[in-house]
Amino acid sequence: MNDSNYIEFENYISNELSSEEKKHFEEKLNTNANLKEEFEIYKALNTSLSSKFSNEGEEQNLRKTLTKLGNKHITKKGKVIELKTYKNLMIAASIAIIVGLFVFNNNTPSYNDYANHNALELVVRGENNEAFSRAEEAFNSKNYEEALKELTFLSNIYLTDTEIQLYKGICLLELGNYYEAEAIFDKISTGTSSLSSTAVWYKALSLLKQKKYIACKQLLKIIPQSAPEYNKAQDLLDKL
Repeated sequence: MNDSNYIEFENYISNELSSEEKKHFEEKLNTNANLKEEFEIYKALNTSLSSKFSNEGEEQNLRKTLTKLGNKHITKKGKVIELKTYKNLMIAASIAIIVGLFVFNNNTPSYNDYANHNALELVVRGENNEAFSRAEEAFNSKNYEEALKELTFLSNIYLTDTEIQLYKGICLLELGNYYEAEAIFDKISTGTSSLSSTAVWYKALSLLKQKKYIACKQLLKIIPQSAPEYNKAQDLLDKL
């Protein structure tokens, strides 16, 4: 595949073509089977790159390297791999991702590496038993939307129960409602509950999920050595 095709593919996906250029490109795809196949390969690679990196900078580093392949080769441990077709380019990029992207040192931890929640086991109060059971079942099966619904109901009844509040915050975090989740974690962390350090840990995870690494590190540093989350916090600190 020639370089002009590669550039046109990138511009099309990035929505940088004019209406006329976009129409012309789509017409070419409909009449040129080989070009369409190459474009589908490019889209697959594009999607793969977007999902493999923990931050935009690392993704852009690899993209820039791939676009500079004017001499059609990459180097791995001193060996030159010729890229005679775009399929080979995709294979080469896939290899780079699989072996850990040595060139770009892709070691930034992700939220999913640390989001291992303890099972929800609420103390039944003698009433609202079904709501407690539904909340536990939904949360432990990772149905966070349903769990949030039940925990919100319970939190409106048991206003001082920090465990219910904490797990409500975790549900919000899992669903991407960071502002509401962090408001809950802040309230618990400034109180006298035994879950205060756990709330700090989860706010740090919220920041990690949003790739706010500096703020995340600052919170991790205040988790005391006596806290159950201390070792996990230190491990995450070492990797950030």
